[in-house]
Amino acid sequence: MNTYIYCALLSLLFLTVTVHYVKKRKLEFQYCVFWIIISLTLIILSINKNILETISRKIGIYYSPALLFVTGIVFSFLLIFHLTIVISDLKKRVVKLTQELAILKNNMEDKNA
Repeated sequence: MNTYIYCALLSLLFLTVTVHYVKKRKLEFQYCVFWIIISLTLIILSINKNILETISRKIGIYYSPALLFVTGIVFSFLLIFHLTIVISDLKKRVVKLTQELAILKNNMEDKNA
């Protein structure tokens, strides 16, 4: 199978799975937009060989299908970085909520005693 067709089919499958999980409400909208952009970018680059070959020549990648995989890896790293920021923020919020709950619980115990 041609590398371009394989990448296009794989990206199309990924796009379909992403839309499926959004419809089932297992994936939040803010994250699905990122995955849809990745999928569409890879589909466009896979279908239009001229764009892919022009970009890969300018970057210095001599095997242009490798640019598809590099693009996917770069997008994945960006997503991982974004999720790390989200997790850090959520951790701070959980600590703050835990502290507020402890203070409220302590106040309730003082009033009951």
